[in-house]
Amino acid sequence: MIRHVFMWQLADRRDSQRVLDLLTTLSERLPSLRSWELGGNDGEPNENGDPWDGCLISDFDDWDGLREYSEDPFHTEVVEELLPLVKSRAVVDFVRAV
Repeated sequence: MIRHVFMWQLADRRDSQRVLDLLTTLSERLPSLRSWELGGNDGEPNENGDPWDGCLISDFDDWDGLREYSEDPFHTEVVEELLPLVKSRAVVDFVRAV
């Protein structure tokens, strides 16, 4: 199982729900996804620094499934619409022990 973790910081906090709605469309249209979690940060900034505004965690059967997801034209459209809304993003992909 491959886990894909995507985190973002918003360029404008008013776009929080728009980003969540946009990312939700991926789960409805991309068949290689096996599981999916999405959430916005509800915590307050503290001594640890500025928190990330949200996180998407998705699982795939294998690296080919993740590649299929990443290269899907619909995913590409969502990314193009998402990029102007975020100031920072981070991605981690790893083999998940099941």
